Amino acid sequence: MSKLDVAIYVAAGLVAWLAATLFYAAYGGGLLEQAFWFYALNAFAVAALATFAFRAVSRLRRIPHQRRAFPALAFALPVLVGAELVMADFQKLMSDDAASLGRYGAFMAVMLVSVGASVFERGPQKARV
Repeated sequence: MSKLDVAIYVAAGLVAWLAATLFYAAYGGGLLEQAFWFYALNAFAVAALATFAFRAVSRLRRIPHQRRAFPALAFALPVLVGAELVMADFQKLMSDDAASLGRYGAFMAVMLVSVGASVFERGPQKARV
């Protein structure tokens, strides 16, 4: 993996984290936290979009399935750092509710687990004759 690949994965992870955080900031307290099923649906939708972004970048960079562990770490780095910074000042940035802090953390954890799980997916199998 080259330095350019690392920069691209970090940028893609930063965009995914920023989009998820802005979505949660806009709809978190008023809409997402009102019903668990709606929160869960949106958490899985955000995770699916982040995984799609990771896989799209991997395919565009032609990284084989067996070598996607380090790219996943580069993708997850800005998500971890950004989520930690937001959670450190969560009361100033988003909400005073302590439960909302945990929900945001779970929102980010679902996204990271989804990207991490995609690393262990097997590559396409060749047809046997």
